[in-house]
Amino acid sequence: VAITSGIDGTFAVAQTGTTTTLASTLKTAGGSWIVTITRAGDGATVATGTQVVIVLTDVTNQQHEGSSGTFPLFKTTLADGTTAIDESSSEADAVGIVPPAVTFTPSGWGGTTPSIVPVSMIAGAVTDATVTFTTGNPWTADGKLIFEVPDTFTNVGAASVAITSGIDGTFAVAQTGTTTTLASTLKTA
Repeated sequence: VAITSGIDGTFAVAQTGTTTTLASTLKTAGGSWIVTITRAGDGATVATGTQVVIVLTDVTNQQHEGSSGTFPLFKTTLADGTTAIDESSSEADAVGIVPPAVTFTPSGWGGTTPSIVPVSMIAGAVTDATVTFTTGNPWTADGKLIFEVPDTFTNVGAASVAITSGIDGTFAVAQTGTTTTLASTLKTA
């Protein structure tokens, strides 16, 4: 915990929840996390109307884009941990609005730019294309890879894939878009 404004003293931090191996799987069970930050009693009472800013370190965001959902519990308490001072929650005695959801954006491919490179670079050749990427977060076993091929390519008739590294399982390939009409070897539609 790093304190940036509004409060002094030392703190103890505890959390409950199911720890997951985030490097290889998505969190699929265990519910929410309860974080308790306990003041050690060596700082001053925080006055009414004071904005307090605390930075909680080592929080791993959800591993896909979308809303986090609201933060269902937020309160300050007396030392007993149950008697609320200020509270926003679903509890019957709560006053106030729970902290709103945040929206996460997709990861950036582990910092490595994905690539799609035709095996042959000869104009008009019918060839394979090598697709390479580094996952920034786990990719589920039933997930999809979706990419768009520029309209400067004459046709994409991919019906199967050959896996060379980094993934296992079976795959289905689907392609949408205009089936091209060839006239005098130029794409016309």
